[in-house]
Amino acid sequence: MTAGDRLPVPDFRLLLVRYRPTIDDDANDNWPRTRRPLPWALAGFLVMLWLMPFDSISLPIPLPLEAKLDRPVLLVLIAIWVLSLTGEGRSPRLRISAIHYAFAAFVLVAVISLVQGADVTVRLGEFELGVRKLALLLSYVALFVIVASSLRPGEVRPFMKLICGLAALTAIGVLWEYRTGFNIFYELSSKALPVSWPAELGNVDSLGRKSVIGPTIHPLAPAMMMACAMPYALIQMYDNKELREKVLWGTLACLLVAAALATGRKTSLIAPLAAVTVLVAFRPRILRQLLPLALGLFVIAHIAAPGALGGVGEAILPQNLFNTNSAMNRQSDYAAIRPDVIDHPFLGRGYETYDQKKYRILDNQYLTTMIGTGALGVLAYFSIFLATFLIAFRVARNRSGESASIAIAIAATTVALALGSALFDLLAFAQIPYLLCFFAAFAVVLAEELEPKSVTVRVRGALLPVGGVPGPARTQ
Repeated sequence: MTAGDRLPVPDFRLLLVRYRPTIDDDANDNWPRTRRPLPWALAGFLVMLWLMPFDSISLPIPLPLEAKLDRPVLLVLIAIWVLSLTGEGRSPRLRISAIHYAFAAFVLVAVISLVQGADVTVRLGEFELGVRKLALLLSYVALFVIVASSLRPGEVRPFMKLICGLAALTAIGVLWEYRTGFNIFYELSSKALPVSWPAELGNVDSLGRKSVIGPTIHPLAPAMMMACAMPYALIQMYDNKELREKVLWGTLACLLVAAALATGRKTSLIAPLAAVTVLVAFRPRILRQLLPLALGLFVIAHIAAPGALGGVGEAILPQNLFNTNSAMNRQSDYAAIRPDVIDHPFLGRGYETYDQKKYRILDNQYLTTMIGTGALGVLAYFSIFLATFLIAFRVARNRSGESASIAIAIAATTVALALGSALFDLLAFAQIPYLLCFFAAFAVVLAEELEPKSVTVRVRGALLPVGGVPGPARTQ
């Protein structure tokens, strides 16, 4: 070999032939075909969320704060998650996104507001209320982090189907309660657990509306829960080509809306309409299928909940929308909280220290957040919805097929929840923020498909990176 000769360069491409790549996200190990405990635990949490009145169940166990059923269940979830972090191969992956930062900002503002207003709220005996609510907020954040780090992109679709299946069971129970006055959720749970029956159950309000509450403590909660599940049913109806599948998903969507209408609240119509508007913005052709679906909704609502559609429809007419006692009370809320807002414009009087049972009910989460955490808190709270929508929008624009459809449904649900926050105190009903955390986490998991994926090969016992392989791009 002379000085001018070059050493031969080995062809590393042969390694790809002789050695099989190691891929972390094995489709054959996705839920429900997996033995990983976390996805199954999260599925169980969803079952509790939809079918049990967990916020009316206080367990006789010592906990620093309230021992509602969801608290120990969440502690078990956290324990499983922490143990899974020590595993190999199947351990959760921490994904940091804009939604994480939004949640962190909201928690930070909540803590600072509690501290800076402690001198007043302690004297008024309201500081402890804020601490309890802060602990509940941290439980929401913990659930979001667990779901976002534990699920795989291929598991989002079966989880969305699980949510729709559970929503269908809840809808049937709500409609049965509307027709007969029998609440199957409380009746069955009370046979095994200590259930506190809420005052709303079986009541009739000043407007003559039945209090149909399902597995919750107030009619507004099941109305919004149905609105959260409906967008995925509609997008599945649009995407499926088989007539049988279209009829199945369309019937489910009508069932969910009928159950929402059975609660008699204006939110049951306003929130679904907001979600449908987002779906039409993403998929304009869905309008062709929504028109005949409206006829199906009329038939199903008339049979399952007679009078519900007409009652809610009449309540949102312009001449009735602002003239009811409920509407006038909402309008007076702004003037009622003005002194507190003026005194504490940026950080409020302390997170959730405004005792609505003591002062007045604020049927608006933005007002509740404003008086508790000020303008900074409202911005941080809204940023959670904005970040979720933008991530879902990004996935919908850059992916195709099922991932895009799920992202569109998440975007529609997020808009419905953001609007719903202006219609009632959303954080007062634990089912809704828990669902928000699930959908936000689903968006984070789906966004992982947009990131370059590194493929590794095993060479003599060592893993070596081959390069970045981007996920499949959407075909324009």
